[in-house]
Amino acid sequence: MDTASTISAAEAGRRLGTTIPRVKRAVARLGLAVERGRGGRLTIGAEAFARLREELGSTERIDDLSRVEVAVLAALDRAPFGLVSARAVAARAGIAPTSASNALEKLVAEGLVERNTAVVAAGRARRVELLMARRSSPRWRRLAPLLGRMRPAQRGGTRHAPSRAVPPRLRHLFWNVAPEQLETARSGGAIARRLLQAGEPEGLAWGAANLSSADWEHAGRARGLDPRARRLARNLAVAAEGRAG
Repeated sequence: MDTASTISAAEAGRRLGTTIPRVKRAVARLGLAVERGRGGRLTIGAEAFARLREELGSTERIDDLSRVEVAVLAALDRAPFGLVSARAVAARAGIAPTSASNALEKLVAEGLVERNTAVVAAGRARRVELLMARRSSPRWRRLAPLLGRMRPAQRGGTRHAPSRAVPPRLRHLFWNVAPEQLETARSGGAIARRLLQAGEPEGLAWGAANLSSADWEHAGRARGLDPRARRLARNLAVAAEGRAG
């Protein structure tokens, strides 16, 4: 192993913004090739560290916030439409629900997170409480660049699995479409075209994460499509191709 490109478990934890025990558990869980010295001391090479970063993500250290609080803020920062519960925040942040709940209470009290009531189309109109980052906070200008540099952990060590069908919260955009035509494998191109025509941000955000490059390319060739929507389709196709690679 090239010692010039190796680091200790402590240094890996520092770079990822996590603890040494969490690094060691991930090394064991993933079966990474590392060198072991006296007392269980680990020497981690560049390839193993890259895999650790994919698995655990990376967290910026912010002096007045704990690691859990930073993870919660980063999860909400990446959810512009908000999240519906502490459990949903925990899933996004890769932490325990109880830890997320405690952190949220503190962050709400400090004015960094807010609770808003909204009506969503989840099969039917439904009123929910949304947890959202409070970007109007004076502290947010300093936090935003740090949160933007963070990388979320992969859930369970796997990449995002695309949804197989349009979720209930977006069904109002497809009010005149048969249920069997809402499956992405069967009608991905038509779904992408409808999302482009509707232009609803949440629908486009879902489509960007769950539809393929071919779906967006197909949608972009549709007749009568607005030129701006056609350009957006091309951009989403390129992004989806990069995600698949």
